[in-house]
Order: sequence, then structure tokens, then C-alpha cells
Amino acid sequence: MKVKEIYSYIDKIAPFRSAMQGDNCGLLCGDMEAEVKKALVCLDITNAVVEEAHRLGCELIISHHPIIFEPIRSVRSGSIPYELARYGITAICAHTNLDISPVGTNAQLAKLLDLAAIEMIEGEAIAIGILKHEMSVKSFAKQAKENLNAKGLRYLDCGKNIKRVGMCSGAGGDMLYKIADKIDCFVTGEIKHHQIIDAERMGVSVLDLGHYRTEFIVCAPLCSMLSRNFNDVEFIVSQDNVDLMDYA
Repeated sequence: MKVKEIYSYIDKIAPFRSAMQGDNCGLLCGDMEAEVKKALVCLDITNAVVEEAHRLGCELIISHHPIIFEPIRSVRSGSIPYELARYGITAICAHTNLDISPVGTNAQLAKLLDLAAIEMIEGEAIAIGILKHEMSVKSFAKQAKENLNAKGLRYLDCGKNIKRVGMCSGAGGDMLYKIADKIDCFVTGEIKHHQIIDAERMGVSVLDLGHYRTEFIVCAPLCSMLSRNFNDVEFIVSQDNVDLMDYA
């Protein structure tokens, strides 16, 4: 099996051309013609993840976050591109194209939030769903924390029960404004102070579950999809790509 075949499959379920403007995704390091017997799936390619892939004998890493986002002026020992090249490991990064995909991060987040009638907003990294039963924000926050195995979360309770939920995984606070008139509660991984104030003014409750917790959830489903389509390749979810934030 070659990298290009795995790349083509990812391109079918989450077309790279659909990535949002300014994003940098696709094959960011390595060789399309490289052969693959093992691949590691992760949220972030950190130094620990590169070492994990090397230890496991993986020729490919598939990540959500890009290893190169801003222009780089040097490639030095210890940097991720350098270490990948040193070990001969190829990297495919599927970022906002995976956020937008009907099987991507927001779709997986909606499932874990136990939402029905999930609607993906075309061209945006946003989804809207309906709770099976109307509930208080506090009850919904407790359920979300348990379902996403989060260490903790922040929430804004506007004082009314919720039914319609909008979401944008990762740093999605700015997406609130696009759907505020359609939802009772907004779920994301990062939201800024002024956006919380705006949400309260608009009467939209908020759950801030943390960037890692709202996006790492795509790794296992993506790993399963790839495994079903490529029997000759062993796909492994990274164990060393962990949530670095803790709660006192």
C-alpha cells in the first residue's frame, strides 16, 4: 500500500479542496510513493508522537492539526519536519476539511453530545443538532463532560432549558455569530471573553469543553474507517498525543 492511496481515500471523505481559506492541509512532509504497513492517527504531531510512530514502526502519521501553518524559515534538529524527515515518516494533515466533513470532527462531536437531526452547515465548520429531551444547561454540561471524558469544562447558563445545540470543534468561538439565532446552546473547544458576553446578550448558553477534547474524538472513528478500507495497513490511534491541560 502506498501513501497516495490512503491520501486519496481521505480526499474522498474529507476533500482537501474544501478546506477553509488560509488553511494548510494535505501531504505536508514525505513521499506520496512511500509504502505503508503501519500508520499512526493523532490530533497533533508532537515530538512525543513522532517518537511513538518511530518506536511502533509507522511509515505514516495522519493528523488533524497541520505541522506547518505559518511559513518556516529554517528546519532544525528537534523541529517536527526535521524529525519526520530523519525517520523517513510521511505526514498527512486533514484540518478544516475534516471539520467540515460529514464524518469529521463536528459530526463526531454531535454524536457524543447525543444529538439527533444533525445538520452540517455547508461550507462552514459548524453543525446543529437537537437534543432528544429538553434539559437544563447544567445537566447538559454534566452529560457532555462524561461523554467526552473531559477533565473539566466552562459553561455559561442563560437560565433557560435547551433543545437546539450548535457546535464548532476546536477554537470555534467566532462561529457563534453565524448560528446564534438558530440555537439555544453553543458548544466549542475555545471561546473568548467578549464572545461569552455576546452569547449572554443573545441568550445563547455556552459549553467550552477544551480544544483537545472536542477534536481528538475524531481519531478513533477515522482510524476505524481507514482500517475497514485498507486491510493491509495497521492503523493505530496515538497514545502519546494527550491533553496537556489539567484542572485544579
